[in-house]
Formats: sequence, C-alpha cells, structure tokens
Amino acid sequence: MFGRFRKRREAQGQEGPQAVGPSQENVLIEAAGRSRITEVAATARRVPWSLNFLQLLWAAGPVTFLAMQGGYFLGFGHAAPAQNFIFFAVYTLLFGVIGLVARFVADATRGKRQEQSRDQLRNTIDLLPDLLFVTRDLAMGELAPDMRRRKAAEVLLHEVDISPEGVAVAVREMTGDTSLATAAEQIEIYRRLGLRSRVGDLVDATEDARLAALEKLHHEAPEVADLLRDRLRGVAPTQEDGVRRVDQFLDRLFSAADADDLARCTLDDVQAIFVLAFELVNGRQIKRLSFEWSGGWQLGAALDRLESQGNRFRVAQAGVVSRLRSLGILLSQSEASGLNPQALREPVASLGRQVLDALRELEDREPPENSPDGQLLGLALRRVEDLREARDQLMQAQSRYANAVERWEALRLAQVEKRGEKRWFKRSVRGIRVSEELIELTDDQKLKLANNFCNFLKELKIQREGDLFYFGGSALDAETAKRIGIQLALIMEPLVDLTNPSIQRAIYANPAAYLGGLYVGMSADAKAGLGSAMVRKVRQDLGRMAEWLALRLTRIYHLPLSDSMRDFLVDHYGANRERLEMLATHAGDESHPVALRAERSPEFDAMLQDKTWGLLLKRGARYLYAEERRRRR
Repeated sequence: MFGRFRKRREAQGQEGPQAVGPSQENVLIEAAGRSRITEVAATARRVPWSLNFLQLLWAAGPVTFLAMQGGYFLGFGHAAPAQNFIFFAVYTLLFGVIGLVARFVADATRGKRQEQSRDQLRNTIDLLPDLLFVTRDLAMGELAPDMRRRKAAEVLLHEVDISPEGVAVAVREMTGDTSLATAAEQIEIYRRLGLRSRVGDLVDATEDARLAALEKLHHEAPEVADLLRDRLRGVAPTQEDGVRRVDQFLDRLFSAADADDLARCTLDDVQAIFVLAFELVNGRQIKRLSFEWSGGWQLGAALDRLESQGNRFRVAQAGVVSRLRSLGILLSQSEASGLNPQALREPVASLGRQVLDALRELEDREPPENSPDGQLLGLALRRVEDLREARDQLMQAQSRYANAVERWEALRLAQVEKRGEKRWFKRSVRGIRVSEELIELTDDQKLKLANNFCNFLKELKIQREGDLFYFGGSALDAETAKRIGIQLALIMEPLVDLTNPSIQRAIYANPAAYLGGLYVGMSADAKAGLGSAMVRKVRQDLGRMAEWLALRLTRIYHLPLSDSMRDFLVDHYGANRERLEMLATHAGDESHPVALRAERSPEFDAMLQDKTWGLLLKRGARYLYAEERRRRR
C-alpha cells in the first residue's frame, strides 16, 4: 500500500523541486541512498552461476582425480582403477547438482524476501520524516497563535542552511521589530561571506534593540532566547552540534504505554522518537559509557537488576495493552462486531469488556469461514493468541521483577545495619574501569524494525495522499500520532533495549542529528542518502554522559569519586570539573529516591484474572491449532 503512495510522491517530487533544475548533488545523494538501502536489504552476496558451475567441474574432475590417486598410492601403493574414478566423479557431480538446485530454490525465495525487505526499509525511511513533519504541525496547531508564531520562528532559526531572508522572518516573528529583523538579515549575509568585522559593526549598532528584545523574550519564552541571541550576534548552528533532544521523552512514552494514558506523553515526545528511529535506521552510532569495579558490589548489582527487571515489566505490560488495542481496532473496522470506534478512547478495562462483547457478537452469528465475517473472526482469534502470548510474557516479567525487589530489599537492609562501619564501601572498591559501548542497529535489526513498523501502519490502515496522512478517512489527529509514536518505541525497545537506564542516559546526553535538509516531497532514496550523511556529521557529546556516570557512582552505588577519576572524566570526555567536585563532596548520601515498584491499576489486574478472558485466550489457541491441522491436510 505504501509503495503506491511512495511512487506517487516521487513523481510529485520530480514535478516540484527537480523541475526547477535537478543538480548533480541531488542525483548523487539519491544514488547513495538507494545503494545503502540495497546494501542493508541484501542478506548475502550472490555468487554467479557460471562460477558455481566451474567450481563443480573443478571438484568433480582434477580435484577428485588427484585426491583419489594420492590416497590410493599412500594406502595401497598403486594407482586407482578407472572404475573408482568414474564412481567418485559421478558422485561429486550428482552431489553438486543437488546442491545447485537447492541453491537455486534458496536464491529464488531469498530474492523475494530481499525485495520485500528493501521496499519495507525504503518505506520506513520515507515515512518517518513525513510523520515528523505532520506531528510537528499538529503540535503547533495546539498552541495559541502567539506561541505558534514563536515556535515556527524557532524552527526557522534551527535551520543550518536558512537564507538571510528566512532569518529576518524569524526575528520579526519573535520580536516584532522590523529594524532588528533587517539588521539580522544583513548580519547573516556578511557572516556567510566571512566578513566578521562588518558583523561586529552591526552587532554593536543594534545592541540596545537586541538587549531589549532578549529581555522581553526571556520572560515570555526563555527556551528560545539563547537561539535568538546567537543569531543576532552572527553565530549560526552547525550540523556537527546537532539538535538537543527532548529530555526524558522515552520515559514519558513508555509511561503512556504502561498506563494506557496518552496524556502522559506529548507530541514533542513523538517527534523525538521519530527522529531517533530515523537516525538508527540510517546508521547512527551513539556512544555509551559504563563502568565496572571489583570488590563488594552486590548491592549495586542488585539495584542494576532491579532497574532492568522493573523496566522490562513495564514494557511487558505495555505490550498487553498494545495488543488489546490492536484487537479493538480490528473489530471496530467492521459493523458486524458492533464495537464502536469511540471505545478505543476509553480506559483499558472498559475497552476489554467491549472487545469481549464484540467477539461474542461475532461468534453468535456463526459466520461461514469464507465469508467476510468469518474471515474477520478468524483474524480476531489470531490476535487473541498474540494477546495470550503477551500476557504470558507479562506474568514471567512480573515474577522476575518480584524476585529482584526481594533481593534488593534484603541486601539494602543488611547494609543499613552495617552503616556504623563507614569504611565498608572503601573495602569494596578495588578499582573502577570506564568503558565505551555503541548503541546502534545491525542490518537485520533495521529490517526487523522496518517490517514491524510498516505492518503496524497497514494494520491501522494509515494512508498517505500527497503530504497528508489519513486514518479512518480523516486527517491524522494528535491521538493517532501519539499511538504511532508509542508503538514505534515498543518496536524499538527489544532491538535497542530502550528501557535500559544507561542507554536512555546516553541517548539523552547525545544530541540528535540535524535533519533540516529534509523537506516535504523528497524521494525516499534522497532521504536515505541525506540521513546517512547527517548522522555521520553529528558530534558525540560524552561530557554529560561522564557526569551522569559520576552521579551514578556516588548517588546509587555510594562509591567515592577520587581525584584521579575526576581528572580522567574531565580529560577524556570533557566533563565539567565543578560538577564532579560537587558530586564528590556528597558521595555516599542516601537521600536519593529509588522507585521500587511499577504501579498498575486494579482494573487492569482484574481484567487479566477474569475467567471470561481466560476462556477467550484458550479459545484463540484452540482455533489456531485447528487451523494449522487443516492447513497440513
């Protein structure tokens, strides 16, 4: 479905920007993107059939003859009979022919799989930026006109390649000062030409107007004041600096999925997950700092396990909710089920009851298997089986999480009893080693992400026409955009381990790649080419990661931050020395809050333990078993 829209958009792109005069640079970017997509989709390099055939003849002829004659001379002291050579040669030929036939069948199957994977990957790279643009516009639509004008100006000022006229528009939108906007345009023109002395003249001449505008903006929108100050002083953002990520966006997305409450995340969080997915699919590598030490670190290991199991418990619970809503979406798209689409907006317990009623309604009709209603019932029961698997995973995650809580409590209480012995942590530390690891996706993981994401959009029946996305015949709304972002986070979680606290810290600490070069109407191959180039340019920021590492050492594991460790983090990773010294003076402080349990509503527990739901889940398993037996016959 998305391939049809992609071709239409590529045709529109040829009529739009390329009609002005296609440049060689755009052609090279598209070629690079197309090559990268093909490279990722290819699971193995094909060997030409002619070479395979020559290898077969070589093995059946000279190789077999020489090996057999050598063996006979060594074993029996004379040459091998001709009948033996004929036997081994024919055996080798038949064995090779059988292998070639198997290879032909495998290549035919793999070729289709590669083509499908290539299309899914191209669609994902094509869709993510456009979903980002649509979601950004939805976020602006929720703002008041004054805030919307200021937010749009902020987007303009973040652009690296914005024209001087664009800078003037942004300054005028932010400040309402026409003369200051004209000066900003002149500053940008001279900055591009490298005339720094002339830029300094204009900066000095507009000092009073600049300070007045910044003072006013600091009261109304302090988050954009620094950006405007840089532009008015002739300082522009660079691709190497990237863009600061939205703080804690992963926590809010998983929290919204866990509680099935869209109000817990924002459209800015959805934009952030779209950007992260686009980066990783295009080869972004994010460095992560971790540490190891020898000695008594059972308490730290127990807390690490507690955090990990708690996050996995949240993801497992979100998976149950996501599959239940997926089942509800399927049933709501047919009038035969009687499920009102408005039920999708209700809490999970209420939705669960209505899904049960809709399935009973379908079963009471007893539709034939080949009828539309019968096919809908069969598909719904397959989704029920997916729901059962998700519930089983949740029960396992809950058991592991409970064990981690018990282990942590036991060790923590034991250490509290020993707090009189203040040297316990000194004896436990024998040495700390900091290591660097990369957060990235392998080619197989990229294909898996693309396949799951495209299948989810098809399942929702999201359609794209021109520059707009439609859901259920209406333009994409904020709620649906949030659900797409949440599902994308759940798809990425097992691939990148997004719920891992250290991985989240690394993502927050490193800036996002600058994606301003992308625009609406660009082809998928051009997006892939630009995306892979942009992610390579962004500079890694390990200073904040080093500070978070020091915070974890002192606040979580209660380990001292020695002078040598502080020097190492400052010299190698650019950490702020003053912050490290402040952390070192408070090492061992136990006032930090630690969340020990993930909460979920009693209604959710009641739904999982409902006998009716249990019978439904078993019925789904029996249906799939019967269907598999019919297929084998």
